[in-house]
Amino acid sequence: MNRTTQGLVIVMAGLLLAGCGSTSADRNASPSEAPSSASGSHTMPDGTVMKDEEMGDPGDTTGREPSPAARMVCAGDVAADVERIAGLEEAPARQASWAEPMYTCTYSLPDGPLVLSVHDATDARSGRDHFETLRTTLDDPQDIVGMTGLGFPAYETDDGVAVFIKDNKTLEVDATALPDHLGPDGDLSAADVAYAVAASVLTCWKKHA
Repeated sequence: MNRTTQGLVIVMAGLLLAGCGSTSADRNASPSEAPSSASGSHTMPDGTVMKDEEMGDPGDTTGREPSPAARMVCAGDVAADVERIAGLEEAPARQASWAEPMYTCTYSLPDGPLVLSVHDATDARSGRDHFETLRTTLDDPQDIVGMTGLGFPAYETDDGVAVFIKDNKTLEVDATALPDHLGPDGDLSAADVAYAVAASVLTCWKKHA
């Protein structure tokens, strides 16, 4: 797939400059001004604070909960990047759910849902098995190789699905419900958006997970 479109290059450059570690509202705040964790919230590995209702229902509390890395797909930095990538004026509403071992965060964009899912396996073999099985369910997935693979095994589809695996965790970004002509300048396809959002998550995982 073409990864040289001007709009996508600009968006990716913005993500790299912004980095991962604070929400868009907090990037100019001093450490003493950073938000603190309070009742009904959870401090993520990148320092952002996520409300319990945004993190998803852990379901049966006798089972394990989703890992902090999985929950990061619904946290401040990624949410801010979704806003930036989609060219929105404010962060979209999001809703998370947890059905072990799958953590899902659905972003309600004006043009349709953007769904981020993490298969939160407990070991690398189970994670790789899911990664390969998921490939067989998609329409003509193509490997993402070289620099655009961000150093991880990955594949994508023309209609807007991007899948990466890091260690035992498989990230799937599904933008198939979105139209083309997205982004700040309207020149990003659904596949471009899926890839850019996945890159945002992988950047945070590489730094904090």
